Amino acid sequence: MKLIGWLMTALGLFPCSILFAQSSGEILSKLGDLAPAERESKLIEGAKREGAVSAYSSEDNELLGRYRAAFAKKYPFLKLEFWRAGGGKIVERVLMEHRAKKLGADVVGISFDELVVVQREGVLARYESPERKFYSAALKDKQGYHTSTNIIPTVIAYNTRLVKADESPKDYPDLLHARWKGEISIDTEPSRAVMGWLLSWGEEKTRAYMRGLVANGVLVRRGHSLQTQLLCAGEAKAAVELYAYRVAQVIHERKCPVGFVFGRPTPAAVAQLWGASAATEHPHAAAMLVDFILSEEGSKIVAASGRIPTRRGVKALYDEVSNLEERGVPLLVISPEEGFKLRDKTNQLIEEILIRKGK
Repeated sequence: MKLIGWLMTALGLFPCSILFAQSSGEILSKLGDLAPAERESKLIEGAKREGAVSAYSSEDNELLGRYRAAFAKKYPFLKLEFWRAGGGKIVERVLMEHRAKKLGADVVGISFDELVVVQREGVLARYESPERKFYSAALKDKQGYHTSTNIIPTVIAYNTRLVKADESPKDYPDLLHARWKGEISIDTEPSRAVMGWLLSWGEEKTRAYMRGLVANGVLVRRGHSLQTQLLCAGEAKAAVELYAYRVAQVIHERKCPVGFVFGRPTPAAVAQLWGASAATEHPHAAAMLVDFILSEEGSKIVAASGRIPTRRGVKALYDEVSNLEERGVPLLVISPEEGFKLRDKTNQLIEEILIRKGK
């Protein structure tokens, strides 16, 4: 009898473990449909039972630390843990654990060009956070799987001590002028800019422009942050595609003699997309973390780090990169699907023209 009882218990538990990921997904899906008061009550009740929540993210440790501190203050009954790595390592770990049915993350934050691979594997759950209504359609999917908290526009930047105001670049074609020969830099991985050019100009014009940069002696250097520092130090007169928020940071925090302009187009990638795991063992806590990250408070944490928040009503820390759409900046927001589709062509052009210089 004991053996039969043990077998019945084991058989009873086995299907539950298989169906747990599905039931978590159902919980998350239903939470988004509840009235605010009922939803809040169920979230807190469930999260207190769960007691913990974990997230994998490619954001930097400083920002994640700010999230952790604010979340702990608001929800002291939940223990939040982040695991941080670069985008490629995040995807590798997420897919490996997901395929083994042992995903350790309740919430995943991932870069735009890696999202499609993760989504196709069924990693993320549908969760229609009430905070998503504050984000435009270009920054989220229609079904409720993921939402972006910030964008990274690329800008043309120049050293104001080395470049006269009337000679400063106004758009990309200006950098092909002979006065810039050997004086401009570009990253070894200018993926966002090249994707934007391909979307706006097409392949033929993009190829011609990149070849024009090479013919004008463009300096190909690794690292957008390094290029920003070198531009600040006067090691180059201009840079083709630096991250707008980083340039604004060095202008304000280090008083660097740098100016910048928004080219046509101004490619902008959605930087970090957040979603709840379909296999989470803590669905209520996962929903609370997603809500917090997308909330006004979470967006202000993004802004305080110098990044450009995407939530309506939350300004960036620096005026130069605030309210870009309202100011008529020709933003071209690259969606995860477009980034994935263009990735191979983008890498091919970079390798062929910038790295090998057509050899």
